Amino acid sequence: MTSKRGDLTFLGEDYQYILVHEFLSDNEFFSDLHDMVDPNMFTSYLLKDIVRFIQDWYDDYGLLIDYTTLRIKVRERYSDYQLDSYLAAIDKIEATSTAGSDYNRGLAMKFFKQQAIIKTANEILRIAARGDTDSYDEMVERLTRVVQTTGKHDLGTGVYDDISETLSDDYRTTIPTGIDKIDETLEGGLGKEELGVIIGPSSFGKTSMTSAIAAYAATNGNKDGRGFKVLQIVFEDRPKQIKRKHMGYITGIEAKDLSKPEYIDEVKELLENYDKKDMLMRNLRILRLPSGEVTPDDIKRVVIKETNSGFRPDLLIVDYFECLKMVGDSSTTSEWEKEGKTMRKFESMAGEMNLAIWIPLQGTKDSVNADLVTMDKAGGSFKKIQIAHIVVSIARSVDDISNNKASIAILKNRAGQAGKVFENVDFNNGTCRISTDNAVEFSSMTRFNDNKDNQKFAQQKNLMKKFDAVKEMHKTRQDQQSPIDTEF
Repeated sequence: MTSKRGDLTFLGEDYQYILVHEFLSDNEFFSDLHDMVDPNMFTSYLLKDIVRFIQDWYDDYGLLIDYTTLRIKVRERYSDYQLDSYLAAIDKIEATSTAGSDYNRGLAMKFFKQQAIIKTANEILRIAARGDTDSYDEMVERLTRVVQTTGKHDLGTGVYDDISETLSDDYRTTIPTGIDKIDETLEGGLGKEELGVIIGPSSFGKTSMTSAIAAYAATNGNKDGRGFKVLQIVFEDRPKQIKRKHMGYITGIEAKDLSKPEYIDEVKELLENYDKKDMLMRNLRILRLPSGEVTPDDIKRVVIKETNSGFRPDLLIVDYFECLKMVGDSSTTSEWEKEGKTMRKFESMAGEMNLAIWIPLQGTKDSVNADLVTMDKAGGSFKKIQIAHIVVSIARSVDDISNNKASIAILKNRAGQAGKVFENVDFNNGTCRISTDNAVEFSSMTRFNDNKDNQKFAQQKNLMKKFDAVKEMHKTRQDQQSPIDTEF
């Protein structure tokens, strides 16, 4: 079926009345076609205006206009000599037979889809001619949506539908981080179809944490004992650096020491005899992409390519968010809006591709010396934080880094309790080994902050005591050294 003119002339006016009748008969049918319908595709000026009434009402209320209200709107708009023609057209639409409804709807779907594809393709050609590369992905996505429009609707589900499936223990497939108390708080880890964000200052251990998560997921966790498939995408670190982090995780020898003469033989032996060597080789892939040039759609294509090659990721790590090319129209979209739109792409990707996705974010300068990194200390748009299902933060002082310690907070947790803070976490950047075995757990950020305030008050009080003691000592010495008055 083709239409060179791009309108409904070739199907005739009777069919056009049938089609408007179908619009007004089924809210879901019109909803599916709404973005593709152009009133100018109808050849009768009466039908053009009536379709505009239907569209305007749907845009305002999200529902179809009923015949009674449609007649009222027409009476408000047109004078007497025009009114009779519009009312007669509405009467004809309402009286139109519903016979062959499925065929008529299918015909409409094909026509409007064809016209939408042509329109979008022409827009892509114009954008390509201008060289507006920032809009390429949006156009491709729009074309994909048009092509995938089927006219079939998800009508939702009821609470009591499929009770057994809803209550099954695999309602949420989680991929553990390997950090015990974090996994316990997250009810098993980050779930498939979920997006997790890790906030922390630069060089404070975000890549070490994601490498630890990747290594653990690849070698542990799922029911059949085969581990999870992990695709670890990096931008700034070279693959060799990431591989050394994993070698540090395996051997317990810090990455900086792996090649030293006193360690090299031990390292090679530990790597060769690692009992999960085969799982790690089979389940983990590390890929470096160019910083500032890659969009979420590019990464989606990478995942598809990996899947087609036989490696279907369960967990995707994108390290880190600020290295991505943000999506959106460069001329009309603010940087913050682009960040939100970019993160939304990953949230959609997680659901569409059945992935768990971890993405680290850079913290602001205020996060560097903070006892606790909160969501307001993430750089850029807050919207990208709101989109995530789980938000974790890392806080480390200079002493913490020297002593291989950190504070980790669960800032957002759709799977369970949020607000927990773990202080004194063993956090070794060099080996990527992170443990909460010796951590102090706080049930809320308020309790953590109260404890910090009490510690600071105690420290100040202790300093004051020391100051008073020194002051008293100094006074005593002055008294001892002062001359003695003697009368003769």
